[in-house]
Amino acid sequence: MRDRFGARGTVHLDREAQVIVHCPARFHATELALEQVTRVEAGNRDDGSFETIFLYFHAEGVSPLAVSENDRGFTELVRDLGNAFPGIGDWQAAVPPVAFQLTSVDLWKREEPQAPEDPAVDHVA
Repeated sequence: MRDRFGARGTVHLDREAQVIVHCPARFHATELALEQVTRVEAGNRDDGSFETIFLYFHAEGVSPLAVSENDRGFTELVRDLGNAFPGIGDWQAAVPPVAFQLTSVDLWKREEPQAPEDPAVDHVA
């Protein structure tokens, strides 16, 4: 029970609602629907004593949802999102463990729908 009220945040996938739920503090929760995610980025923060990797879930019109590898449930979240966002399982390899080197790598990006060809355009062979 004490662990539940610790300083570490928690994160999980609400499978029924298809929503990422992040609770970085006791009485604060942020949700982001999977269908809104346009890009998943891996990045790091090096504070001198240790390095922390973050996954940033980007969506149009809202601030990115930043989830830390130190959040309880992080490993399970990455596993659960593997099908929705192929490539995020390689988050550790994407961010090199070089001290004081900040890194930002896109792990997944939603493909933009291609515009259909305009039938009015005459193609010359």
